[in-house]
Amino acid sequence: MPDLHCRLQAVQSHPDIAVVTILGSIDPRNLSTLEGVLQDAGRRGFRMVILDLAEVRYINSAGLAYLVNLSDGLAARGGGLHLANPQPKVKVVFDLMGVSEFFKLYKSVESAVAALAASRARRRPASTGTFGRRHP
Repeated sequence: MPDLHCRLQAVQSHPDIAVVTILGSIDPRNLSTLEGVLQDAGRRGFRMVILDLAEVRYINSAGLAYLVNLSDGLAARGGGLHLANPQPKVKVVFDLMGVSEFFKLYKSVESAVAALAASRARRRPASTGTFGRRHP
């Protein structure tokens, strides 16, 4: 039986963002469990995925490689992978392996959702009038 449990939830205010809460260790024995949940997220149309790592006890290099590849795949489809709540032991592994430079780490799921929402707001073009001309 895998030592990893995952729960997929949609973010109500942002229909293309999912939060995956993970409990356990991310290593070769358990990657298929995580992969199955993330494939389900893709089938359901989620382009942005936030991994809640608050209950992740351990991650090894295979787990990190999987996350990097997942991030690349999401980015290729216009999405992204975001990490929230890394525990100190897991954060140390991220730092030692140089992954902290690759991923944006958030203190909470809520701060990750807020940052994604703010990023979208900045990308929206300013309102212009008919045919792109500004009205005085």
